[in-house]
Amino acid sequence: LDYNGYHQYIDDLLPPESPYLYGLHPNAEIGFLTLTSEKLFRTVLEMQPRDSSGGEGGGTTREEKVKATLDEVMEKLPEEFNISELMSKAEERTPYIVVAFQECERMNVLTSEIKRSLKELDLGLKGELTMTTDMENLQNAIFFDQVPDSWNKRAYPSMAGLANWFVDLLSRIKELETWTSDFALPSAVWLAGFFNPQSFLT
Repeated sequence: LDYNGYHQYIDDLLPPESPYLYGLHPNAEIGFLTLTSEKLFRTVLEMQPRDSSGGEGGGTTREEKVKATLDEVMEKLPEEFNISELMSKAEERTPYIVVAFQECERMNVLTSEIKRSLKELDLGLKGELTMTTDMENLQNAIFFDQVPDSWNKRAYPSMAGLANWFVDLLSRIKELETWTSDFALPSAVWLAGFFNPQSFLT
């Protein structure tokens, strides 16, 4: 058999590949195909021109879209938690209050990185700073509605796009603000809104 003959033999006489052949559940194929299609569409999206205005009809440029998102995030992102002030408000250090402090500290790390990186990118877009690789990666992530890697490293696990991720972030901050206003344990606790839910349960 020649090379094409081997391919024909495999196509005609061997059983089609299925998860069962590898001892996997049928849903494994669904997951594989979903990831493959997401990667395909992401690649197609990344291949679009980066310096065009979106066609002959005009519209917003890549930089304008990134700048609009950047300004919106900077405008809506609240100030960091003042840990020393919160500590002075707490009359006693119960385990739940310690968890609140830990969550606020982690949120401060995340929000400070968001502000730092966005201010840096803003200066780069204005031409006041030389665009670095990190700034370009941040710009690409914002343009493609993805959470930047530098934010992900300091954040909680999430598979959401940037827009939904930021809405969720604001909800988490609001939850912490409500809790730390008087340190009274809420009647209902949003466990999934913690960086480390296990710390609240132990």
